[in-house]
Amino acid sequence: MAQEKEYELNEERTAKAYDALLKYLTSSPRSEKECKERLYEKGFHKNEVEYALDRAKSYRYIDDEEYVRTFLSYYGDRLGKKKLAYKLTQEKGIDKELAENLIEDIISEERELEKCRAEAKKYARQKKISDKSGASKVYAHLMQKGYDGATVSRVMSTLFDIFGD
Repeated sequence: MAQEKEYELNEERTAKAYDALLKYLTSSPRSEKECKERLYEKGFHKNEVEYALDRAKSYRYIDDEEYVRTFLSYYGDRLGKKKLAYKLTQEKGIDKELAENLIEDIISEERELEKCRAEAKKYARQKKISDKSGASKVYAHLMQKGYDGATVSRVMSTLFDIFGD
């Protein structure tokens, strides 16, 4: 918490850093990494950034676990587990273990399979693919969306059977 750490700071600059952070957080939830990068972009120094982050975390304005849950509720039906993990860890700076554990807890294998099947069906219809001649395009699309190979293979084995639905 902010009170437990000793900071050698200019009170005016720390207040500005914290205010800038709060303003950044008002538009949408952000990961700790995003907040840190934003404050550095604004020209704040390391101690000022750490102070602002610690203070915001003490109020739970920044909470990476809650951020992952929110992210998954928004993107969980659009992307496969692999793509979700990549976006969270590489783009948003979330701890890999935290991201992977929450993804596994929130998105079951059955749900992943259903999402993949629905995406395959939607893509095939949009591209007017109705037989196995276009299967490689569907396969590539599903892999790009972040579904693992085993899930995609399961869906592909029955893809053209599901058009009767």
